[in-house]
Amino acid sequence: MNEVAENPMTIREYAEKMQVSRQSVNSKINRHSEELKNHVFIIKGRKVLDGFAQDFLKPTKDNALLISKNAELEKSLSITKFESRENKKLADSKEKKITNLTHELETKNKLFEEYVGIMKKMEQCIIEKNALIAEKDKRITELTEKVSNFEVFAERLNKLFAVFEDNANISIVQKVASGLFGKK
Repeated sequence: MNEVAENPMTIREYAEKMQVSRQSVNSKINRHSEELKNHVFIIKGRKVLDGFAQDFLKPTKDNALLISKNAELEKSLSITKFESRENKKLADSKEKKITNLTHELETKNKLFEEYVGIMKKMEQCIIEKNALIAEKDKRITELTEKVSNFEVFAERLNKLFAVFEDNANISIVQKVASGLFGKK
């Protein structure tokens, strides 16, 4: 016997060591109950296998290949499950980020719409102010023209007064002056 078979083992320990399921070990024990009658014991409520039972229940070469392949598949499945959990976490994280970015985009779109409204109001206000400025510019032009005309008139009037002063004795000049200025 080899050293594995010398130590009694529970079915659970044996199944783990041989990388098989407990159900398959129990099933094989039930199928070969006659051969294993004196080699399977119950100690403290657990089935225990002696060395003979352990050797007898060892998987055959074909079963060993299946067990090996099964172990590889279980390892691959375990890795895939781990990757799946990690991908799920990443997807959840990305989904949360998308939700946050969508909310942020909606908020910014609302602000943009408000700014567009404000800009339109400001644009209208600028148009109104520009119209008012144009009116004021027109009025300034009119007043400037009047001032210019008034200056020309004042200059002519000064010349006329000068003529009146030179000719103050003439009765017509006196009449015009008194009519204009209320002097007698």
